[in-house]
Amino acid sequence: MSLLFSLYEPLFRKAPGSDRSTRQALLLTGSPRPSKIIEFGCGSGAATLVLAASTETAVTAVDIHQSFLADLKRRAARAGFSGRIRTCRADMAAPPFPDGSFNLVWSEGAIYLMGFESGLKRWRRLLRPGGCVAVSEVTWLCTNPPLAAADYWAAGYPAMTTIQSNLATLRSCGFDPLGHFTLPPEDWSENFYRPLEERLRHFRTEHATDPDAQTLADEEEREIELWRNHGDSYGYVFYVGRAC
Repeated sequence: MSLLFSLYEPLFRKAPGSDRSTRQALLLTGSPRPSKIIEFGCGSGAATLVLAASTETAVTAVDIHQSFLADLKRRAARAGFSGRIRTCRADMAAPPFPDGSFNLVWSEGAIYLMGFESGLKRWRRLLRPGGCVAVSEVTWLCTNPPLAAADYWAAGYPAMTTIQSNLATLRSCGFDPLGHFTLPPEDWSENFYRPLEERLRHFRTEHATDPDAQTLADEEEREIELWRNHGDSYGYVFYVGRAC
């Protein structure tokens, strides 16, 4: 994990996404100015800053890695959001907040760490009546994916499933689906993989004698190549639901 954190620390975005996609998902909640937001897996604040700017309300940003949170604090200060963005180092699987503390639960590219269903169940209690959840989850976009993609994700995330299956899970976890959409290719290619490839070149040099680091870099490059060849068969899908 220390090598993985070292790789991703200089990157602003830790997963596919964009300011535009964050704003699009926020519109689906039907509540452009919720009074209290919590974001899990905030990283360096790529989505946090957009949420703060778009809602003009308080955002609690949660991550397990202190260096990411320190970076977010610096960015929030520069943007003038220090008074509205609170950082919290905590495990997203066991959030240290009372039931009914928030109007909106947010997470981009992180719920897979617990699994889609588990994450929704654990976070449901945090919402006030009528509150919303908005999460992006890697999802199959076809029924018969190419073998290379199927094998890769079977090893990396065997719980990965289809849009319809995830919508059914959303309902079973106590949410009425309000909408969903697939992140556009540029959220992967330009906003995530391009900076990651540049970072990987420096990372290999920084850890030139570390075989574990080189193996990690190999794995990241394999993922990038897989997406370039078969990215039309899977993608991140934003799911938005209201607690019922």
